[in-house]
Amino acid sequence: MRITKHRQVILDTLQSHPGTLSASQIHTLLPTIDKVTIYRSLELFVNEGLIKKLNLGGSEATFEFQSHPHHHAVCTDCDTVVHFDIPDTVIKKYLNRPNFSISDIEIVVHGTCAHSTKKASAKTSRH
Repeated sequence: MRITKHRQVILDTLQSHPGTLSASQIHTLLPTIDKVTIYRSLELFVNEGLIKKLNLGGSEATFEFQSHPHHHAVCTDCDTVVHFDIPDTVIKKYLNRPNFSISDIEIVVHGTCAHSTKKASAKTSRH
C-alpha cells in the first residue's frame, strides 16, 4: 500500500483522536479532502489491518485506530462510547466452541451510561 499525503493525514487524524470517527466526521475535520478519498482510504486501512471498522448501532460505520485491542459499550440515550478491556484469551476460553477457530473478537454492548441514568432519575424525581 502506498501512503499518499491524504492517506497519511486521514491516518494521523484517526491516531490522534481518542475515540471513533465516521467518514462524515473525518470529512468535517478535513474538508479539503473529498469524501470519496476518505471512504476509499478508510476501507484500504481496514483491509490492511491499520484501523478497525465498527458498527456501534448508529446510521454510519465508525473507524478507530486501536493502540491495543479493546471492546465498546454504547449508551443508547446519549451515544457515548466507552472502551473496556477483556483479554481475548478469557473470551475464547468462555466461548469454547468446538470445531471453530476464533480469529477476531469484537464486542459491542448497548445500555445506559451513568450520566444518562442520573439525568433520567432527576427528571422522574421532579414530577
